[in-house]
Amino acid sequence: MKQKLRNIAAWILQVLVGLEFSIAGLAKFTNSKIWAQQFEGWGYPDHFYMLIGGLELILAVLVFFPRYSAKAALGLGVIMLGATLTHAIHQEWNRVWVTVIITGIIALLYYLRKGKSANGADARH
Repeated sequence: MKQKLRNIAAWILQVLVGLEFSIAGLAKFTNSKIWAQQFEGWGYPDHFYMLIGGLELILAVLVFFPRYSAKAALGLGVIMLGATLTHAIHQEWNRVWVTVIITGIIALLYYLRKGKSANGADARH
């Protein structure tokens, strides 16, 4: 029963994280003028927002596959660490808290899926 609840929680987090980063990644392409200005203001090179958006979209898709979800969560965690540091450096404290919360959710997903397959069996063997 405990493993079943763990698997259900992992799937819920996979859907939430996958949807969040699909939207965030897509926004970097559909609202590119706004994102270009923000990334420029933070001191990042031209079109860096597109790289981040592309990575967010790829990892958002991979997070839906239990075999890859821990690795995708790890990649998204690295992106969110960068976002947290960026916002902290620029003293955007409201954004810092949002990124910290999202990073915590990603960390929980990583914990739940690390080394596990879709049915909860150990994927390392």
